[in-house]
Amino acid sequence: MKIVVLGDKDTTLGFRLAGVHEAYSFEDTTHEVERVRNKIMELIEREDVGVILITERLAQRVEIPDVTFPIILQIPDKYGSLYGEEQLREIVRRAIGVEIKR
Repeated sequence: MKIVVLGDKDTTLGFRLAGVHEAYSFEDTTHEVERVRNKIMELIEREDVGVILITERLAQRVEIPDVTFPIILQIPDKYGSLYGEEQLREIVRRAIGVEIKR
């Protein structure tokens, strides 16, 4: 199963360097938001995609479909999380059952 990243140019570049299978970068424009929606729908229909990572800022601009597979996760971008550290800890705790502490 492939991991695919959707986000800004810098975030996707970092994931490409880390070896992610596919990464798509988008600008913060109205036209690009439509491209993101189309790409998400395309990725959901593919059987080889297991995880879609999308930056929080980009996810705010598009409606994320409620699907069980592939797994769609929101990630912070180069500017950090929109939700704050405490909320991210809670999301991780609920998702994997482990509390992260500094």
